Amino acid sequence: MILKELTSLEENQNPLELVDIPIPVPKPDELLVKVSFCGVCHTELDEIEG
Repeated sequence: MILKELTSLEENQNPLELVDIPIPVPKPDELLVKVSFCGVCHTELDEIEG
């Protein structure tokens, strides 16, 4: 899910957009981690509104 802009949740009930992004290629000194699940807590909802 991508947040493209800060918005009021009263004005936009669905500010997150599901998008496909390319799988990054890690550099020799980096590690690629696969995230299976992710949640959104109230803190993130506050950040959406700035």
